[in-house]
Amino acid sequence: MTPRRLAVKALIHQEQAGYANLVLDAELKKCDPPMNTRDAAFAARIFYTTLERLPLLDYTIDRYTKKPVAKLDAPVRAVLRSGLAQAKYMQVPMSAAVNESVRLTKALGKSSAAGMVNAVLRKAVVTEVHEDDFATPLQRLGTYYCLSPAVAKLLYNQYGEEAFAMAAAFYERPATAIRVNTLRTTDEELTDLLHTEGHSVRPGPWPHTLLVEFNGSPAASRAFARGLFHVQGLASQFAALCVGAQPGQKVADLCAAPGGKSLTLAECMQNQGKLISGEYVESRVPLLRKAFARCGVTCAEAVQNDAAQLRSDWGKFDRILCDVPCSGLGVIAKKPDIRYKDLDGIENLLLSQQKILQNGADLLAENGRLVYSTCTVNRDENEEQVKTFLENNPRFHVAVPALQLPGMQQGEYGTLFLPHKTATDGFFAAILETESTQ
Repeated sequence: MTPRRLAVKALIHQEQAGYANLVLDAELKKCDPPMNTRDAAFAARIFYTTLERLPLLDYTIDRYTKKPVAKLDAPVRAVLRSGLAQAKYMQVPMSAAVNESVRLTKALGKSSAAGMVNAVLRKAVVTEVHEDDFATPLQRLGTYYCLSPAVAKLLYNQYGEEAFAMAAAFYERPATAIRVNTLRTTDEELTDLLHTEGHSVRPGPWPHTLLVEFNGSPAASRAFARGLFHVQGLASQFAALCVGAQPGQKVADLCAAPGGKSLTLAECMQNQGKLISGEYVESRVPLLRKAFARCGVTCAEAVQNDAAQLRSDWGKFDRILCDVPCSGLGVIAKKPDIRYKDLDGIENLLLSQQKILQNGADLLAENGRLVYSTCTVNRDENEEQVKTFLENNPRFHVAVPALQLPGMQQGEYGTLFLPHKTATDGFFAAILETESTQ
């Protein structure tokens, strides 16, 4: 199994439905013998680069095929797309991208299409497509920046011309940020250890935050296996740190999986007190427990729970994090399949978010602190949700965060991270308090 063939198989599989990361993992697991790390990484780059550029790739290829790409046989379509993606966006030499695509077409039993693949790719690779080739803003966002009609419309309606800078930033992966496990090590010790493993490390914007260029997967690091850190984006760290969890407090993370925020909360608590980490999907609860065990967290309890249902039997909490399920429009750079969401069911999602936020408020002790957060840039899920909450709960107010990051926007209803301004995921967080919480 070659990396290119695996990527094409994954692209065909992806068309049939499924989350991109799960599709790719499934194809990698089928390899016997297992694909080596370097080839697996190359296959992943082909797969994700192709996926995030699909509309633009098809627009270019369609100029030179007799029938639309969408009507070609699935293997031929996947070969054309991935071949063009390699040459245009992965710095693979044109000759290698074209010749390997032709060879792959034959290997997949489509020899009759080999000549067409060769001719189309050689023309498509040298074709320049410019942003101003598209007449309307939605065409630019949809085809040039590769967003679904629904996502393009939402971003342009809410952000206007700024939507283009945001869409361009979706092609840039944020720096890998990690959180130092202060229960087991220090910033300095972990930095030295990661350097000895061959990784590049620099300080992050806050204590116990490091920015790392890993030489391979973070999970393959010996320091990771020892539970000395967990990977967590800067915006996500910001939300967890805004909770202000302290040793001895009773804290709740109502939507906890995969567990990064809970780990940060437990470390802030110095493993003292009680942390309830709830997760709706039962199969994800073991992921939380595994993360806690790896990092030596003993103050946390991972439980299956529907955060949209009030758990009055839990009593009151000093600190609560409501990192609610959302549309995910802030993490498109990490999850390219989100680009093509139709946003159906958004109204039900908004209702669920409001229920979770209200339940968090109802579980909060006097003088407690509640943080509402999302990984989306959709204002209906962010500022509008907080505005509605405050109208229904006038005893609460939005507090200004102590933490700062260049480019973040502090507004009346919370803090917004936009990827083109903060070089992070798109994110939103609001600190909600009833009285001054010290």
